[in-house]
Amino acid sequence: MRSDAKREDAKGLRRELTAAVSEVAALRAENAELKLLLGESQKALEAAESDIERYRQLIERARPNEPEHVPTRTQQLILEGLEEAFATRQPDNDASSASGASDDAAARPEPSVEAPHAPTPATDPAATPERPRRGHGRRNLSLTGLTMREILLPPAEVTADNAAEFRYVKDEISERIAYEPAQLVRLVLRRPVFERITPLATPSDEVDGEAYAKSPLVTAPLPDALWARTMADPSAIAHAIVSKYDDLLPLHRQETISTRIGFTLPRSTLGGWLAPAADYLGPIVDAMFVDGKSSAPYLAVDATSASVRGADKGKCEPWHVFVFIAPEQHIVFRHARVHDSVVLGEMLKGYRGKLLADASSIYSPLVTAGTILLVCCWAHVRRYFFKAASSDPRALEAIAIIGRLFAAERACMGLAGDEKTQRRAALAEPVLALFDAWMDRHRPTLIPRTPLAAAFTYADNQRVELRQFLEDGRLRIDNNVCEGQLRNLVLGQNNWQRFERETGLRWYTVFRSLIASAKLHGLCPQRYLECVLRLAPHWKKSRVLELSPRHFRETMTRLSPEQLATVNPSWSTAFQHFAPADATSDGEIAA
Repeated sequence: MRSDAKREDAKGLRRELTAAVSEVAALRAENAELKLLLGESQKALEAAESDIERYRQLIERARPNEPEHVPTRTQQLILEGLEEAFATRQPDNDASSASGASDDAAARPEPSVEAPHAPTPATDPAATPERPRRGHGRRNLSLTGLTMREILLPPAEVTADNAAEFRYVKDEISERIAYEPAQLVRLVLRRPVFERITPLATPSDEVDGEAYAKSPLVTAPLPDALWARTMADPSAIAHAIVSKYDDLLPLHRQETISTRIGFTLPRSTLGGWLAPAADYLGPIVDAMFVDGKSSAPYLAVDATSASVRGADKGKCEPWHVFVFIAPEQHIVFRHARVHDSVVLGEMLKGYRGKLLADASSIYSPLVTAGTILLVCCWAHVRRYFFKAASSDPRALEAIAIIGRLFAAERACMGLAGDEKTQRRAALAEPVLALFDAWMDRHRPTLIPRTPLAAAFTYADNQRVELRQFLEDGRLRIDNNVCEGQLRNLVLGQNNWQRFERETGLRWYTVFRSLIASAKLHGLCPQRYLECVLRLAPHWKKSRVLELSPRHFRETMTRLSPEQLATVNPSWSTAFQHFAPADATSDGEIAA
């Protein structure tokens, strides 16, 4: 009986073990299925996140450009709350003035838990007056610069027969603005041809052993102010250049406009004018770039894409346009097929100094090589937080703090040298300390892969480069000037869609460099280009920099009589806008 009970117990244990093994196998199979489902769910989640990111980018592209505006009052209220939550200790004025801008870690004040700091009007950039509001209503227009057409309107009651019955009292004057269509003028150069009737003392000259008879006919040569074998006067060429590359009128629209004013200029003819103009002006732009790299305190750079139709006319290729700004000197555009560090390094070959730019990876090899010191842009940081504001209101706090940083920049306008360096650092360092404290507080609560997290990452990665401006008052805290120059290209492509091969893109970079630089130095681009186009064919290649907008006014004061006759023909008035104060009415410089 006892052995039977043991056998029954063993059978029971085997049944339980078999059931347990079966259950474990079932659980393992279920676990494998769950892992498979988890992997598929992760893939689906990644695909969904990819779709969301793609849709977000599509929405960003479709969204029209709009100012990244946050109301000033909103920023002020946010700052008041932040000043209660964070308190920063004011840096010692004597120490900051003596050392200028010290090491980043030593110069930045640390957050304090003391009472909120109350900034004084002398050091608070927010205390500076805001920009004046634009006026409303009808503006008072000055008409003194317009050509006057005076029209006499006598009363019908006063005629020649009864004029003695009336006595003149005064004039009632009223003015209107009228429009006269622009005109293409037909220049007829009449050069009389004379035949010599008095015999020459020597009927022929000996040249290289051969006798050449002198021509009996005498006529004046074409003036140097005109291009040989070209129907257009430089004034018409300058007008076509400015219309296309500043007013953004494609050549086919200029053709339509010329038809409306009475003389059709085919777009092919206009293109034929631009080709030699680019050849004459290109060396000037090259010299400007070399001069900027050698003498500018720093360079600012940015780039954008441009669509170019390649050899296969059915396809367009993406090219890139770079803009380089040498502050107060030159604005130079360059183009390249690719946007990478090799191309940029070739463009900046020979330059050693500071480069104000965004945080693109193409600048990293230049920084690593030790030839470039990168300075980053606070406007780009603000843009990241502005994009995050729609999904996380905390980003508005960062925007308000950065707005205080820009207020510090405006408060130092008009200062220069060490004075600006020290003053701006004294105003900016407490703001930067507040920004760091704010980021330290919110960093632990960030949700990965969100717009706000991306803004934090961008600011952290460029922390050192974003503070370079503290050490040099000549540096801007933003790179908006470059983006403003590239805006012309972006708007222009809405009109002409694409460039015709690389040649069209080269024309753009040449002409746009001179137009932008002329505006930088307060010159009228069309009058400047007209004068340069008259001089450039006869100018020494080694001195082309003298024709750049930076040096143009000075160059005009040193022209020889022959050069004055070239740049100042009788039918043009462009030179009069650059003539020195002591120039006589006929264009010659007084002794």
